[in-house]
Amino acid sequence: MQNSLTSQKKSESTGTDPAVHAGSGGIRLEQLASEHMDVKRWINSSLQSLKSTENTSEENDVEVEARVTRLFNRLQSYLQEVGGSVEDTITQALVRLPRTGLEVGRMATDAQQLQQQLQTMQEVVQSAVEAAAKPYVAQLNAFKKTQDKLTRCADMLRKASEVDNDMKQLDDVMQQLRTAPTEVDMDAVAVIIGQLRSNLAELQKVDVSFGEKQQEAVERYEQTVQHAVEVECMEKLRRREVNRAAQLLKVLDAIGRADVILQQYAVESMMNEKERVERLLGESGSTVSTISATRAAEVLKTQLMPSIGHALADHLDFLLCMAQTEENEDVDAKITEKNSIKHQEKESRTVKVLQLMVDEVSGSIAKALVPVLDRVERNQDLVLCCDAMRQLKIGDETNEHNKNKNIKNYSQLREKIAKQISAYAISEMIQLFAQSNILEAFTQREVCRLEALVKDPQITMKRERFKAAMDLVMDAVKSIVRFFPEKTLPMCVSRWREAILEAISRLRPTPRTPQESLLERLSAARTVVRQLLLTGQKNISDYLGSPELQRLYPSVADAVDTQLRTQFWGPLTEALDNCVQDCQYAVKRTIIEPVIAKAAGYESQRLWGFKEGESVDETAGVVSPSPIPYTAAQVAPTELVRALGEAIVEIPLALEGLRGDGDVRFEGIEELLEEVAEYWLDDIVRTAVADFIEEKVGKITIYFPNSQPDAAKKEAAAVEQLATDLGYLKSVLAAVSDDPFEELERALARLKAVRLPVGEPISVRGLIEERANASP
Repeated sequence: MQNSLTSQKKSESTGTDPAVHAGSGGIRLEQLASEHMDVKRWINSSLQSLKSTENTSEENDVEVEARVTRLFNRLQSYLQEVGGSVEDTITQALVRLPRTGLEVGRMATDAQQLQQQLQTMQEVVQSAVEAAAKPYVAQLNAFKKTQDKLTRCADMLRKASEVDNDMKQLDDVMQQLRTAPTEVDMDAVAVIIGQLRSNLAELQKVDVSFGEKQQEAVERYEQTVQHAVEVECMEKLRRREVNRAAQLLKVLDAIGRADVILQQYAVESMMNEKERVERLLGESGSTVSTISATRAAEVLKTQLMPSIGHALADHLDFLLCMAQTEENEDVDAKITEKNSIKHQEKESRTVKVLQLMVDEVSGSIAKALVPVLDRVERNQDLVLCCDAMRQLKIGDETNEHNKNKNIKNYSQLREKIAKQISAYAISEMIQLFAQSNILEAFTQREVCRLEALVKDPQITMKRERFKAAMDLVMDAVKSIVRFFPEKTLPMCVSRWREAILEAISRLRPTPRTPQESLLERLSAARTVVRQLLLTGQKNISDYLGSPELQRLYPSVADAVDTQLRTQFWGPLTEALDNCVQDCQYAVKRTIIEPVIAKAAGYESQRLWGFKEGESVDETAGVVSPSPIPYTAAQVAPTELVRALGEAIVEIPLALEGLRGDGDVRFEGIEELLEEVAEYWLDDIVRTAVADFIEEKVGKITIYFPNSQPDAAKKEAAAVEQLATDLGYLKSVLAAVSDDPFEELERALARLKAVRLPVGEPISVRGLIEERANASP
């Protein structure tokens, strides 16, 4: 508040009264009369307006205080006046409200009584009025029915009069048609006949027998007019008189005969092309064509397809011109949805007529080519004929109907129909090749070539022979892509796959296959079959992805590539990988088995004691090992284990021997050994030790009956001997490989920790397995 007063003092520097200084930022007292006046906001705004004069004048504090005092007094006076006015208003309202409430209640009661009186009057008067009005309402309904009957009678009489007039006009027109047919307006005739039929149908609903003679005359005249119009229309279509032909077609369309005439026109218009087909493909009458498939493909490509395309283009221009002529007659008509439907119907009719023309000529081509295709011996000839038919194209517009260039959107419409008819024509023509007998013969030829080649038992061993098989697949794919791949490819792929899988299976090893033969097969699988399979897959994939093939058959090329990859190359590669693994395993076994053979009879040595169930008498004369002539430090490995260890040490030399000498070296084996020598060495050593433990050590049973002297010491000596042999093998393996042999170490640890049961058979396999199960 102090800040506001200070600001007010500084703002009153001009010495004028703010109540009258309302022009340039002064106090506006008239604002206090507003109904929604905010006094605090008014005071603040007034004080703010006075601040603007702070920089132009200076007043003393007394003058400022005097001005603020006057302003405060004025506000108090206004407040007293407003308070008094509000009190007067409240007092008057309190006096008048009771009287007003009484008046309103009385008026509500009067309105309710008046409503009840009106409802009573309505109930009394309504019944009387309804009773009096019923006869009048019935009479009015009768008058209405009579009026409707009279209206229908008048309508029937009018139609009967129109029938008489139309029959007279039709008689005159028919007479004129006999004398001067060219002067007859066929559109008017069609309108008259249509109107007569409509009126007679309406009249016969009332009286079935009415107009029988007129009906017979109309049908007779209609047949005459129809025949005359059809004859003239066909003549105008042959002469290419666009305007008159379009007019007559419109008349025929009104009586449902336009499609019949256009179908007849389509058949006649392609007669020249049919004759050309029969002449060029060599079929005349009952004489069967002897033309070769190669020559037929050349004739189709260079003569027939261009001729047929030109003929279809000419007929397309003529039909579009006629359709446009019909539309021009209604040029002043408002474009509506109905007109749009009519335009679509005319476009559809044009397409249908052209399709009929295609059917005519394609049937003639099929008839001429069937005997030619039956004699085909090479798939290449079939593909050439099929490709020749795909050359059909409806070219640019002919010069006979140049006025079409002025038609709105003609180019777009013509291009649309031309593409549609070209696609339809090609589809219809090449269906000749889609017959099951032709497809099966095509597939059989492609498959038999490969099957005959892979029957050679040496095909997978000789690069040039297997390459010839891959080249055959490449050539076949090139033909299949252009000859119904969706049907021919699945049949070919399944048989190709089986044939090549059979050839690959010849590389699989047998139990008696010698090492040299195994190396030869492994070399062929890696360097011949695998490389040529990868090369063949890449070449075919590159061909299918080439720009030219993607442009001609985009979706087909991708589908063929996918099917070959999943159903042909994939299974072949998987089978070859399995075959290579089998060969590698067999080669490793040729090294492992001689090593294990060094320990033959190890499990049946007498130092392990007696066999279970064997009596002491049965072993009489057999010298058993001394019970306790040596200590643990004196125990040495057995001769068999020493021989086994020496054989293990020589395994790297055996691997080197796989490389062959100067005379016998198999391609790819040296590269293979460079890749897998270290892995093979470790695998062979581990497998040999595992086999020794499984087949030799695992079959040992230590048994010294209690009846034998020092049975316990003999059992301990046998276990100690077995532990010594395994320890010796551990030392040998450490010299061969840096990796620990966990299985050997576990077996050795279990032997050292075993507690021997005296006088009972000890199965080493069970002992080791028991310890293994007991270990955490």
